[in-house]
Amino acid sequence: TIEPKELKAAMQSLGFETKNHTVYTMISDIDKNGNGEIDFDEFLDLMTVKLGDSDSREDVQKVFNLFDDDKTGFISIQNLKRVAKDLGETMSDAELLEMIERADSDKDGQIDFEDFYNIMTRKAFGDNSFLA
Repeated sequence: TIEPKELKAAMQSLGFETKNHTVYTMISDIDKNGNGEIDFDEFLDLMTVKLGDSDSREDVQKVFNLFDDDKTGFISIQNLKRVAKDLGETMSDAELLEMIERADSDKDGQIDFEDFYNIMTRKAFGDNSFLA
């Protein structure tokens, strides 16, 4: 799970301005079980909505670059594993591979920027097969 302070730090690292009240409001809006924390899937849902509000490919590119810390031009399972760990989330390799498989349009085992952009600019996860 991701606690409010971790969400605030993650959002700041992704370039979003955050205030405590805003963070708590966002958590309450998407916290499915009402425990005051969000899990990794809920975090991705939140980021999708936040990025979907922005039309800027440049903003999405900045976030892509945070995932692609090894600067390969792709998001690999290792990149996803690092981000999940940074957020305090433990996900199995199978879960991470499933995320990649659902996002990977050319089936090369990695997520390129276009795949990432398409996922992150969806308005709602209900329309998104990334984690469905």
